[in-house]
Amino acid sequence: MRPWLPCALGLSACVAPSALPPAAPPPVLAPANDGIWSALATSTEGRPIRCATLGHGPRRVLWVGGIHGDEREGALATAQLPAAFTAEPVALERVTLLVIEDLNPDGTLKKTRGNGRGIDLNRNFPANNFRGSSRHGDEPLSEPESRALGELVASWRPALVLVAHSWREQEFVNFDGPAQAVGARFAELSGFELRASDALDATPGSFGSWAGVTLGIPVLTIEFRRGRTSESAWERTRAATLAVIVGD
Repeated sequence: MRPWLPCALGLSACVAPSALPPAAPPPVLAPANDGIWSALATSTEGRPIRCATLGHGPRRVLWVGGIHGDEREGALATAQLPAAFTAEPVALERVTLLVIEDLNPDGTLKKTRGNGRGIDLNRNFPANNFRGSSRHGDEPLSEPESRALGELVASWRPALVLVAHSWREQEFVNFDGPAQAVGARFAELSGFELRASDALDATPGSFGSWAGVTLGIPVLTIEFRRGRTSESAWERTRAATLAVIVGD
């Protein structure tokens, strides 16, 4: 089987957060022109949200390369991850890795936290602590970007989700749901501090609150130091990222 497989959403409606359906296989679309990435969904302003599926193992892992458009320190890590993963033969046999390049291409283009409508996508998930507002959306999954990720996670049921963010003057990894042990492993290998999300400021409607707490899926949020170069961010976390993706 080829290590590179295109991915797509192919789901008709978001699954209710209170119950998980039987795990579905990663959906498939024809590849994009470069043969690696394909469209998971379309952003508010019509840009493709690209993804790639690698490997064919039973362990399912999802990498989200960015949610906030002004937090792109993990961009090179996302770009380099597919090649680093496929270079590990044991990884291809053990893991199916789905990489979302950038959940918020509109915000990335504008260098803004929110999407094309100014909605903070990381406050737009159907967690128990969701708070509707003009910045968070009137209701959960009101945005095509968050809806695409929500549908994918609820259907595909990954064993682990890693999400790239950045933080002012600090770098750490925080965990949601049953992810303390894997977070400790990441912290050990990267030198990042380990934090529990409930020890941070309130994050109503966040992806971690929903996927980690409501659905019980292990979620690691990698907070690169804001302003760190993408090259140094990837160098610092490469070994840790591959280790937790492959697992024990």
